[in-house]
Amino acid sequence: MGAQAISPREAAADWLERQETGALPPADQARFEAWLTADAVNADAYEAMARVYALSDEHAAEPQIMGLRQAALSARAGDRKPIWRVAAAASLAVAVGLGWSGIASLSGAPSATPSPIARVAEALSASADPRSAIYRTRVGERLTFNLPDGSVTTLNTDSILKVAYSDGERGVKLVRGQALFEVAKNKAVPFQVYAGDRRITAVGTVFDVRLDGGRVKVALVEGVVRVAPAKPSAAKGAPEQQVQMTAGEVLEAAPAAPMLVASADTRRSVAWKSGIVEFAGEPLSQAVAEINRYTNHPITIEDPAAGAYRVSGVFRTGEPELFAQMMTEVFPVEADTASDGAIVLRRRNR
Repeated sequence: MGAQAISPREAAADWLERQETGALPPADQARFEAWLTADAVNADAYEAMARVYALSDEHAAEPQIMGLRQAALSARAGDRKPIWRVAAAASLAVAVGLGWSGIASLSGAPSATPSPIARVAEALSASADPRSAIYRTRVGERLTFNLPDGSVTTLNTDSILKVAYSDGERGVKLVRGQALFEVAKNKAVPFQVYAGDRRITAVGTVFDVRLDGGRVKVALVEGVVRVAPAKPSAAKGAPEQQVQMTAGEVLEAAPAAPMLVASADTRRSVAWKSGIVEFAGEPLSQAVAEINRYTNHPITIEDPAAGAYRVSGVFRTGEPELFAQMMTEVFPVEADTASDGAIVLRRRNR
């Protein structure tokens, strides 16, 4: 049985892996040069993979990269297929069986200091009375501010939060988007977040709330919270459904639907506070939808089949061009950018 043909990118990765161990024997060097000059596609693939290898090595000591490298090595135990280091700051990708799995990470730690735009947004949105202020962010912005009781709130991209503090309740309403709450303890006055048709009650805790088309998602990082309908049931005598969450759980609820709770890595749910998003095997279509939340130049996928590729990794928000370029290094897709900045991903013709 003949050897299975591999793509130029797989061949380029294989040559680079072998070259990292030292100079090639003369016969192998001749084979490499023959392969490199046989087709311009081979040369392009080798140049692209050499670039991502260099970027990977530059950031190899970063904790995220070390963890991803270990995961990749574990995944390929007993497999001769090469590890691909994916572009733009440091990354690894592994071809496993018939599926593709991209693992990527970005260089540099995002600044914790709000951007000048975010500071202006805060100054313009806060009312004279902080107990009834309205805060908002535009697409791509993040905004951190203190509530009247000392609780800290961080708004994600394209979000609106209304403050409605009273003597009996520390209430806020998430009108749109996503917010992370670090709640100051005060057992006498409950802290309550209203989002969609749900009410989240906490005393002193850290949790994230996301409102997406009426669907509510709560990720609990620390402490305990209680989630219930925002309004009592209209049915007389009907018990109110309540769910008490503990740290490390995520709750999701569609409008007027039962609340579903599962254990999850809640750290991923709040990674956006540092300007990054993390994926762990999500379809490319879902990853693109998440990246598009942070930009006015969205990515579209022309071929639905390409949207099924699985993506794992850490990516910086607000950089759709970079994300699209990284996908072309991992998957057999190409990216085209229109004059208005919109990006189209389509399957590459082989």
